[in-house]
Amino acid sequence: MRKRTMHMARIRPECLEAYKEHHRHVWPELEAVYHQAGFTNLSCFMNGSLLLIYLEYDDAIYPAQQAWLDNNDLQKKWMALMKPMSDSEFQKLDFEEVYRMPESQQL
Repeated sequence: MRKRTMHMARIRPECLEAYKEHHRHVWPELEAVYHQAGFTNLSCFMNGSLLLIYLEYDDAIYPAQQAWLDNNDLQKKWMALMKPMSDSEFQKLDFEEVYRMPESQQL
């Protein structure tokens, strides 16, 4: 079953352009790691310095792969690159999905 979730964080204002530039060039090897961990969609959205991270993952794969992902060298390298850009004074928010519109049968 595919699960969806969203997180909100804030990027330090002086790091906005660097953050966007890094995400224009996400490493293909890192994307492969995310797929292997069960992610089917990972999207980042920004409004000023506010960041929304939208995730879809395979619930049959990701929970078993979460520790592997957290200890993956590429993931740790990426997170080390991103952490200094995050506003540590902002309390990260996690969102639970409470409604999903059914997919249209007609296109």
